Amino acid sequence: MNSTLLILLVCVATFSIIEASAQVASTQVAGTESFNLRVRSEPNILFIGGGGDYKAGTEVSIDVAPESFNDYTFVGWQIDGRWADGNPIKVRMDNSHSAIAVYSKDLAGSITIDAIPRIAEITVDGTIYLPDEFPLSFNWAEGSTHIISIPATIKESSGKRYVFDSWKDKNTDSDRTVTVGAGSQEFIALLKTQHYLKPITQYGTVIGGGWQDAGKTATFELESDVIVDKKDPNIRYVFESWDSGDYQNLPTNNIDIEDDAATVKAIWDTQYFVKLTTDIPDYELFGTGWYTQERKLALIAEESLESPDSDIKYVFEKWVSKGPNPVVIPDASSPVTQIIVSEPYVIQAQYKKSYLVNVWSPYGDVQGTGFYDEGSLAEIQISTNEVVVKPNQEKMIFDGWDTHGAKTMNFDEAGALEPTGAQNLLISVEKPETITAKWKTQYYLDVQSTEGKTKGSGWYDIGRLVPISVDTLSTPPGMWSVSAFDKWTGDLDSTSVNERIIMNKAKTIIAEFKQDSSPGILNSIILAAIGGVGLFVYTKIQKPKFNFKRPKNNYTEKQLNPFEKFRDNPFESDLQMPRGRPKTKAVMDWLMGK
Repeated sequence: MNSTLLILLVCVATFSIIEASAQVASTQVAGTESFNLRVRSEPNILFIGGGGDYKAGTEVSIDVAPESFNDYTFVGWQIDGRWADGNPIKVRMDNSHSAIAVYSKDLAGSITIDAIPRIAEITVDGTIYLPDEFPLSFNWAEGSTHIISIPATIKESSGKRYVFDSWKDKNTDSDRTVTVGAGSQEFIALLKTQHYLKPITQYGTVIGGGWQDAGKTATFELESDVIVDKKDPNIRYVFESWDSGDYQNLPTNNIDIEDDAATVKAIWDTQYFVKLTTDIPDYELFGTGWYTQERKLALIAEESLESPDSDIKYVFEKWVSKGPNPVVIPDASSPVTQIIVSEPYVIQAQYKKSYLVNVWSPYGDVQGTGFYDEGSLAEIQISTNEVVVKPNQEKMIFDGWDTHGAKTMNFDEAGALEPTGAQNLLISVEKPETITAKWKTQYYLDVQSTEGKTKGSGWYDIGRLVPISVDTLSTPPGMWSVSAFDKWTGDLDSTSVNERIIMNKAKTIIAEFKQDSSPGILNSIILAAIGGVGLFVYTKIQKPKFNFKRPKNNYTEKQLNPFEKFRDNPFESDLQMPRGRPKTKAVMDWLMGK
């Protein structure tokens, strides 16, 4: 029994699919995202249930399509233009979809050959049959073999083509050899529609362009969203967006493939690297980085800074363009300003450097401590040369400046006023300086005496070995005793008239004297000797005969002459001696007849 030729009623099923998918729109149901599922047959000969609006993520089961209806035979399901296996089928609602049950009309004949859609010729046993001759019907002998072929690709335009997918019986060979069996057989070529997706980018590379199946959501992406300029590393291009698609602001984008070629263009921003520097070590300004062309950039710097040790101060002076691309900086003397970025720039915040000069003294008032501009001169002064710590005991004497290696200058070189005293100092400030006043300690030595005149009292440096002495007293005429030096007391224990003492503190030393009777004894001896000499002379001159027994009342005391009185009692004699001469010398003169 010859089977009837199948007459395909659908001329271009793919066009209908694309049209249906274009009419599907997502809606909002009760505030929740939902998608629409459209179900129909092609040709539209019966109703198939399952269509409607569904919440996103819902898996929808479409009703079973009858295997035959009147004189039509079920060919298969197409979901968004692609053939799907099974009957019934399930569709997951992650987007709006179109489901079409494709039918063909039964024709008389044992072998039926056709294509859906009918847009490509089919060669049967070497004979080419054009699309307007479809469907083909042959009565071949059972067991005979035949060759059927269809082109793998049929290009309709530069942006649209058809690609052989498979035969209805799932055979995927576009050129196949068939063996005629018992009963009717169908060899229907199923073609799918493809459109060309052309992502365009000025920089970098796009992955995912080319031919895409109709009704499919195509994914494409940039290999990198940042491209550095090949000639200047301070220029780069940063992806900004796509001109169309589901995710226009992301490097990876999706687009629905509809009924024509699709062109998507990447939009890029040009960025320039701006480097902000300062002439202060280890101080980095905020703002260094990449900036989009023609963007306003705020330049912000600290008005003043100090070093970690607080001995260097930096005061903002101005902004300076330092790179190969000069930039006009409005209000460059202000620490806060702004520029327009149109090229890569290097901009430096310049600071005036000043150093701390620290002047210190344990005594007196010093002047000159403060910050000085680099290269300027600092005049150091101290109010006094001498400070009394303890009256009449201890004082401090200014002993110059310890500059710790600072560069000093004399007042002639600096063209400055003459210093008012040795306590003034002039230094050239080239780094932080510490200037210290040097002082030496002096102690007072108080040398006292109960009699006589001392030497050595005064102020002396600590550690000084000081000689001290006291004048000894001469013996006056007629003195029978005299005061003589005995010893030193107080902070010195010594019996030497001339001494030395080390000054390690304030000291008081007293010269002690004692009474000496040696002059009286000496005078007595001298007078006795004179008396003996006088008696001897007298006897030689008068040659008297002495009777040591004094006769009674032979003569009175008044009858004695002066010499006899002197002889008898030299110390009570009224012998007149010349004034102004010692008694011993007067006696000798008298004896000699002077």
